[in-house]
Amino acid sequence: MVVIDGSNVAMQHTKGRVFSVRGLKICIDYFVKRGHIVKAFVPHFRCRHGKSTDGKLLSELERQQLVVYTPSREVQGKLITSYDDRYIVQCAAEFDGVIVSGDNYRDLLQENPRWRFVIENRLLPFTWVGDMIMFPKDPLGRHGPPLEQFLRHPS
Repeated sequence: MVVIDGSNVAMQHTKGRVFSVRGLKICIDYFVKRGHIVKAFVPHFRCRHGKSTDGKLLSELERQQLVVYTPSREVQGKLITSYDDRYIVQCAAEFDGVIVSGDNYRDLLQENPRWRFVIENRLLPFTWVGDMIMFPKDPLGRHGPPLEQFLRHPS
């Protein structure tokens, strides 16, 4: 399973300006086309008007079970969101998945030994070149497995 940090991917697509649903879809499509099961975690408030570039597309991705919303709610006009990073790391740990993110999750290293393993061994960074998402051919360094093997087999 490929677990996508939806906020990280979508925001980096526009260099932090807006939550790019198009960028998120490009990333999802990259892995779906290669036969992977994909779950992209996104805070629920992003489906509200003005909180992303394309709420309809985001809802369609959720309907296709490619996007999973993490809880958020409004209390007395204040937005309360659950920490989506925990959902991302927990899901990857449960399903021996790979996390696609530019985040290092340092704050979660000590929470759970399985989470630590995933953070240290199953994290796939990326970079955007316009609308092209790129991944390192050697996600664990030059002596680690190539990208295709990294995506196929848990470490």
